Amino acid sequence: MEGYGRAKKFFNANAEKYSQSRSHAEDSDLDILIESLNLNSNMKGLDVGTGTGFTGLRLARKIDIVYAMDIAENMLKEMSKLADKYGVQNIVTIKGSAESMPFDDSNFDIITSRRAPHHFLDKAKFIDESYRTLKSGGMIGIDDMTCDQNYINYLNRLENIRDNSHMAAESPEGWIKLLKDAGFYDIKYHIYERRISFAQWIYPVRENSIEGLDSYNYIINSGPFRDYIKWENNTFLKKWIIITGKKP
Repeated sequence: MEGYGRAKKFFNANAEKYSQSRSHAEDSDLDILIESLNLNSNMKGLDVGTGTGFTGLRLARKIDIVYAMDIAENMLKEMSKLADKYGVQNIVTIKGSAESMPFDDSNFDIITSRRAPHHFLDKAKFIDESYRTLKSGGMIGIDDMTCDQNYINYLNRLENIRDNSHMAAESPEGWIKLLKDAGFYDIKYHIYERRISFAQWIYPVRENSIEGLDSYNYIINSGPFRDYIKWENNTFLKKWIIITGKKP
């Protein structure tokens, strides 16, 4: 997990706040992700970069067992608290990174990763590891922030100002290439967007922090990107891609 120092520091410090995030818990992209997977009660699943576990907990309602993996210990602790709160017993927490999964080949029926891949150091390795650990016929489901290819550099700059553990979001074309290069087929995707306030987006970072003020100024002065995200009254359109693929 070398190289994840900034991400571990940020998420360990903010784990309790993320466990209370209504956006992570309730936004419709989670419903779209779950519905896009061919789930049944006999399946074994892995949620990569599980955070405080909202995706893993939803999976656990649908399949036999879920392994919830993250690099940040405090995020896993918060996930365990939520599992206890909701009486979920078929979920196992494990510390690990997306690029080097501590699992045997052909182990899982389903692998998911929601709102985490933009923090991964090497998304190609994450996709390769997912392919390796999925059974034949297994599915991967990814849900992460995105935007059109022409604006992806703007988005990544903004997100990195807010949180310097942000590595890179991908455009839809970027994700399709990553999945195809690894061997996945039957690739399908859906774009989910909703208008959010600047305050909602910046959370758990404070609006009046250096990161908050710099982020606000970046948007105001970003010209074409500000128009692309339809900035209005301190709100803007944020997009997520939900993309799935199958292993032959």
